[in-house]
Amino acid sequence: MNSLPEAVTDLQARNSPPLFDESVLELGVCDVMTPGVVTISDDAKLDDAVDAMAAHRIHAVLVLGSRADTALGWITTRGLLGLVGWDANTPATEAITERATTIEPNASVRSAIYALALPGVTRLLVRHRQLATVEGVITDFDLTVKATRLSRRPA
Repeated sequence: MNSLPEAVTDLQARNSPPLFDESVLELGVCDVMTPGVVTISDDAKLDDAVDAMAAHRIHAVLVLGSRADTALGWITTRGLLGLVGWDANTPATEAITERATTIEPNASVRSAIYALALPGVTRLLVRHRQLATVEGVITDFDLTVKATRLSRRPA
């Protein structure tokens, strides 16, 4: 006998369209990314990171090295949960919990999905390899919500 979840899944598969059309997988990352990135410098304090996240209502800030604007990594709200009780004047670099993984703006959404499936990767920094300029960030939110909305648009 079928369990209820399997029956519901079978019914949904027959009666509803896919979450998003497979053609969305071939779109460029630049089509679904969030433009721009909130950054702090490597001489910032933990309190500065929290203030930046609160001011911009975001879940992560990118820490940039003071020399050549090198992306050192992300301070995330999830990572901050493990730092409860830390001194607000702790250097921000000590709160980095995720490395800065990059992807080219012309890479496909499919490539971004694979990259985000890697352990410890929850966001991708979008930039050209040869340029230091950051174009944006892509997260699982961008891939699910924005990609779904793009596929619902009439052709």
